[in-house]
Amino acid sequence: MIKKILIANRGEISKRVIQTCRRLDIETVSIYAQDDAGLAHALESDKAICLGRGALADTYLNKEKIIEIAKEHACDAIHPGYGFLSENTEFCSMVNKAGIIFIGPSTTAIELMGDKKASKVKMEELGIPVVPGYHGDDQSESILFEKAKKIGFPVLIKATAGGGGKGMRIVRSEQDFKSALESSKREAKNAFANDKVLLEKYIETPRHIEVQLVSDGEGNHFHFFERECSIQRRYQKVIEETPSPALDNELRVKICETAVKIAQGIDYRGAGTIEFILGPAKQFYFLEMNTRLQVEHPVTEMVTGYDLVELQIKAAAGEAFNFTQKDIKQQGHSIECRIYAEDPDNEFLPTSGRIQQISVDGLTDFRLDCGYYDGSKISTNYDPMLAKLIIHADNRQEAIDKIKRALSSVVFGGSKTNRDYLRRLLSHPEFEKGNIHTHFIDQYQDDLLLKELPEAELAAVLAAGVQLGHKTQDSVWDANFSPVEKMATVNADTHKFMHLLSTQTKVEIELAGIKYTFEVLEKSIHHVHLVRNKQDYIINTFSFNTQGEKQLFCNDKEVLFKLLPKAQGKSQSLNLSEGSMQSPMPGKIFKVIAKRGQSVKKGEDILILEAMKMEHTIRAPKDGVIKDIFFQAGDQIQGGVLLCEIE
Repeated sequence: MIKKILIANRGEISKRVIQTCRRLDIETVSIYAQDDAGLAHALESDKAICLGRGALADTYLNKEKIIEIAKEHACDAIHPGYGFLSENTEFCSMVNKAGIIFIGPSTTAIELMGDKKASKVKMEELGIPVVPGYHGDDQSESILFEKAKKIGFPVLIKATAGGGGKGMRIVRSEQDFKSALESSKREAKNAFANDKVLLEKYIETPRHIEVQLVSDGEGNHFHFFERECSIQRRYQKVIEETPSPALDNELRVKICETAVKIAQGIDYRGAGTIEFILGPAKQFYFLEMNTRLQVEHPVTEMVTGYDLVELQIKAAAGEAFNFTQKDIKQQGHSIECRIYAEDPDNEFLPTSGRIQQISVDGLTDFRLDCGYYDGSKISTNYDPMLAKLIIHADNRQEAIDKIKRALSSVVFGGSKTNRDYLRRLLSHPEFEKGNIHTHFIDQYQDDLLLKELPEAELAAVLAAGVQLGHKTQDSVWDANFSPVEKMATVNADTHKFMHLLSTQTKVEIELAGIKYTFEVLEKSIHHVHLVRNKQDYIINTFSFNTQGEKQLFCNDKEVLFKLLPKAQGKSQSLNLSEGSMQSPMPGKIFKVIAKRGQSVKKGEDILILEAMKMEHTIRAPKDGVIKDIFFQAGDQIQGGVLLCEIE
């Protein structure tokens, strides 16, 4: 019987494990890096141990230290969550040798399924369909190039170790192969300390279908149906749902039974996920197996009613489950949205800062898995996912409507997120029809761009901006309010308008020759409720950056707002030239591609910045000649610093 568990992770997954353990009356020990001291996983467990400061190798990846803590506090088991050490065979082996239960599969299963080459060989032995490709030992560039030509372009280069899209590149032509291979190997080496790759035939417009498995402690294997994970960006999942709108009952049975066959064939134990590629003709191929709990496991819990963390713990303890496959049913429809600290309207660059308020207003019929509190600082040292928003409804259309309402109720004040972008995805007609695939975001990128606010909403934002920045009082002085011309930026677009009136009960502006009069129903320092023509505009505002921008949430839309001083023109560059390139976030200069004096075209690669465990290419904002580059490879930089100047 497991009585005490050390959770070798951080953030929302650590908090998630704590919740199940509390219900099962199991004590928990959490670990945290010093910069995570104020997060939920450090505060909500029965005992929390600080790992100190330093690189990941010194904190969440410090195998020896984590095991020593588990032994010191008499932990029966270690739950690795996902990411970090969850699929690390050396860690699993060390845990077992220390006489501690590893809540996960055997070292043999992790090693086999974590190696994309070895797992494909095993699948072929089991008669499981796999994508045509090359997974040989010869990693020379010449051999890989010849194999790619034989497979036929487009091909997919994929790191044999790890996952999460790191080390993956699509190559559509021979001339692009060398640079893509170098980039893939470099990213894989950095992420997994292993730069081996394999090649696969790239299937156009595939769907990503995965099957949740849990095998108990006595060798019984169960599937908990499928999840549709086709909405992805850079191979990172964005929206997941179950059931998949692509599967009929016959195909669902076939793909789920295939997953169970794999679990039986490798003598699996615990929770795991078999990922498949589903082609346009409904043919499916084994992609990989994740030998851990998945980020998107909550949607499965929503439709089946089973707590997957509880089943993991029971399996690790050697227990048999008290149900059969026939007992597991799908009820209704569930959707999960991943809320990331990133700016979809600026090439999805990660964002940092401090969360001033996680606001959940009104609607409570949803699940928010989040490891942050009001006031938590977002670090660039970790994955940019802040939270997962999950709902359950009777059918898919109701689920779509419900999660859009839920997204309107959840804001991360003070931090730019992909919340509004998720609403755009969910509202796209093809998504609503279920016509989705892994390139959906690329195919419909123009449809998903940020649209200009309608005039009435723009006027409400401008009115709220001046009202919140104006001290109003009902007195004789209100009659002496002098109309004044103002300028403001809304989502980087500059607008000129007249501020006509501000009182405690009314604010009035003129925009593009039209007068807008709003009744003020409620006002506080960071909140105002305006009404015009029976239309409510509920606006909340947060500080956003040191340049004076404010983050405004107007009903269900997020905008960045800044009042400009009279002397300032339309440019927001703060005296930087048009060709000045600033760092969008803190990070490390990984590679400088261009040189001083080099002629470049707009959009051409200048340098590569590494932040939040991913590479981000910084490109030229205009045609010109590089006047200066201010950093070199290996330099650590802050957000907002000048990187390069083009004239």
